[in-house]
Amino acid sequence: MIMSNFIVEAFILLTYSVVLIRIAGKKTVAQMTGLETVIILAVGTTMGHAIKEYKFWQVIVVLSAYVLFLIIVQRLQLKFNFLENYLIGKATIVINEGRIIEDNLVKLRITKEQLEMRLRQHGISFISDVKIGTIESNGEFGYELSDDAKPITQSKLNEILKGKKIENLHKDEENIFQKVLKDNT
Repeated sequence: MIMSNFIVEAFILLTYSVVLIRIAGKKTVAQMTGLETVIILAVGTTMGHAIKEYKFWQVIVVLSAYVLFLIIVQRLQLKFNFLENYLIGKATIVINEGRIIEDNLVKLRITKEQLEMRLRQHGISFISDVKIGTIESNGEFGYELSDDAKPITQSKLNEILKGKKIENLHKDEENIFQKVLKDNT
């Protein structure tokens, strides 16, 4: 009897935790802010203690309080920018007009090679193609391509086909994908 109660309570806790996590928001772990990650870890830890100590209803209340706290903080961040800046942070510029801002890489504890990896993951072969590149508050890489590197539009293609000439914009720069190939041979 006690063992079946334990299994039922564990199943209910898991189901309840999944529902709470869904209520908390639809983000992947990579996109979570620090606060959201702490809440997720707290939910897991609390569940572990509940199963160990048999305090079922106390855990339900505590888990609900965690998620309620997260939702309240998220709503307050929408109303007050200073809270968002303080709790989540802002994007940090790491590339400006095709040039890496080394000081900001140091502040973020990111190496140039790690930044180049992120560029390659986005299909960017040349740093000079990036008008502005940022590391967002969730750690993701955001960027805007320079005008010369943006994908071609139908109107631009029509202009080219009517006899306009395109120059090689990267004749003096090493392709960062080629750099990786060279380093690995």
